[in-house]
Formats: sequence, structure tokens, C-alpha cells
Amino acid sequence: MRRPLHVTAVLALTTGFIVGCTSEDDPPTDSGTAGEGIVTDREPDNPEFSPGEEESPEPVPGEDGAANALSTAAEELGGLAFAVDRSDDDGEELWEVSVAVGDEDVEVHVSIDGNAVVHEGEREPLEDEDRQRLEAASISASEAATTAATEVGAAVEEVDLNEHLGTVVWDVELLTTDGASTEVRVDASTGEVL
Repeated sequence: MRRPLHVTAVLALTTGFIVGCTSEDDPPTDSGTAGEGIVTDREPDNPEFSPGEEESPEPVPGEDGAANALSTAAEELGGLAFAVDRSDDDGEELWEVSVAVGDEDVEVHVSIDGNAVVHEGEREPLEDEDRQRLEAASISASEAATTAATEVGAAVEEVDLNEHLGTVVWDVELLTTDGASTEVRVDASTGEVL
């Protein structure tokens, strides 16, 4: 009679041990079936993005927002836009655009969709190196932003006019759909991705 009680106790302990060692967080076991793509129960590092998405991150498709902001600022001020960066102005996300107007570097804040100037910021003398680079550039900042975004399939976060190995280039920083940051150089004379 002792034997069945002993077996029952061992079974109960074993079952309790197995149940206690598993949790809802454990990944499912491989069932051996193949489906379309890889499916996991794990969240991506940045929950706003899903692996495999082809669109730029929200709330703004950065390509359109940045390129539009550069074009809007240049047209509004009648100058040449040569830098853009995301900015937080009293809790409102905007694009901060630098525009060369005559001998001045004018800072302009543009709506995040890039379609309207919100307000004009500081005016400073335009630096000689910025003037020289702008004179050498035949591709606009807006065109470079669009080229880089199309090349990488990502959202533009920042554009600057620089020089690299003796060539004037647009440095375009982008954010990919998985949240990673990458940079593309666009030749400011030819529009070619370097």
C-alpha cells in the first residue's frame, strides 16, 4: 500500500517542478512547420516599428517632412536652405532650418510636416565656408534629402552641407524602420550617393 502513495507523491512533485519551471515568457517550441517569414513572440527593441516594415517611422514620413521643410523655408525667405534638424520648441516638434539669405544665416522653424513656417529665429552673418560650399552645390538640400531617403528607404532626421575629401557633400542622417540611425553622403554637385 505504501508503493502507490510513494508513486503519487513523486508524480506530484515532478509535475509541480515542471510547471514551476515554465512561464508565459518562454518562447514557443518549434512545431516544425514553415510559414511566411519568421514569426516570434518577442517585441522589437523599438515597439513603434515592426520588423519588415517598408515605410518611414511615424508621426511624420521624415523624407517628406525634412524635404518639404527645406523647400518651404528656402521659398519663404527667398534663399538657399543648407541644414535641417528636428527641434523641440516648447514641447512642439518642429524642423529647424538654416537658410542663406544674402549675407545672413537665418534660422527658421517649420511645421513637422514641412508645409509652413512657424516662426523665424536668429539671424547671423553667413560664414565664408558655408557661402563657398553653397556656391559649389548644384543639388539642393531638399533634393539630397529625397535622394538619401529613397536610397536607404528611411526617414530623414538631419541634413548638413559639409566637405569630405575635397568634395562638397550633403551629409544626410536617417532613421530606419527598426530605429537604427544611418548616414548617407550625397555629392552636392552631381547628386550621386557616395
